[in-house]
Amino acid sequence: MAGLSIRGAQKSFGDTEVLKGVSIDVADGEFAVIVGPSGCGKSTLLRAVAGLEELTGGSITIGDRDVTALPPSDRGIAMVFQSYALYPHLTVYENMAFALKIAKAGKGAIDEAVRRAAAILNIEALLDRKPAALSGGQRQRVAIGRAIVRQPQIFLFDEPLSNLDADLRVRMRYEFASLHRQLGTTTLYVTHDQVEAMTLADRIIVLRDGLIEQVGTPRELYERPANIFVAQFLGTPRMNILSATVADGGQALLADGRRIALPPTALPLAAGAPISVGIRPEDIAIGDAPGALPYTVHFVERLGGLATVHLGGREGDEPVACQLRDDGSIAEGDRLAASFAPGHLHLFDAAGRAIGVRGG
Repeated sequence: MAGLSIRGAQKSFGDTEVLKGVSIDVADGEFAVIVGPSGCGKSTLLRAVAGLEELTGGSITIGDRDVTALPPSDRGIAMVFQSYALYPHLTVYENMAFALKIAKAGKGAIDEAVRRAAAILNIEALLDRKPAALSGGQRQRVAIGRAIVRQPQIFLFDEPLSNLDADLRVRMRYEFASLHRQLGTTTLYVTHDQVEAMTLADRIIVLRDGLIEQVGTPRELYERPANIFVAQFLGTPRMNILSATVADGGQALLADGRRIALPPTALPLAAGAPISVGIRPEDIAIGDAPGALPYTVHFVERLGGLATVHLGGREGDEPVACQLRDDGSIAEGDRLAASFAPGHLHLFDAAGRAIGVRGG
């Protein structure tokens, strides 16, 4: 195994700059997830690490080797693609053994490696089948098994669950996490699905428009997002963002003229300064309380035991969503009070950057 270091990675396609100087360090044995919207450059970055794209500028180091100019076969990596990329005319066993045969490994070593990987993935009974006879989840396991037999220094995964149905994605997330605990191989995983990122990653790298927005553990990014983009990209339902101005008495004046209390900030805020106030749906308290604001229920999304309640207030206000246990008592048109506890608020300046909160 080995760590991965990317320094100043740049990639352009003609006049389009896709990567704009990305630098990432992935520790030996770490499971790092690159997440971001479509077109942000995450798959291009992964393909550059794999050697499938040539960087316009920057360097890639695996362990103590600069692999920037090396072909994929010499980098010590194994990549699992979104499409699985299995050979349809070969059996599962032959698909998994293919790379080792090309490398002229001995027959005994190939058989041992394939059967060991099949046992890890619980696909021993599938070794004689061809891909057409497999389900989507089984094909994904075979693609992972083909990577395992190579005993790479680094696993690269490019949106490997995006072609699976919702239930199978949940089960495969658990299997990915279990596999990493068992093998401990350094892993770089790309997805646009923030749920995958939050549940799998040791650390998350948030990418937007070819630049890194923030790097940290899932908990760090969720609790202390660096800007509004990260705050709203991670978390479902996404964080509510309310436009406001700083008022006296440690309060904020919302767009509809109502006031809410603010948390103490690390640096003083100037009265009249524009800010954005963020609060996650699960942090909004429903019920009469000092400082609670009246709202009308516009829409209720019922999700079994939970409900996402969409609230509207006075004319000119911004709607907010709250999430709570669903006992069936809330209906569209109901009037209720909502509280925004200062300790749960996230503050952002006019440029969308996080404002430091004392004790946060």
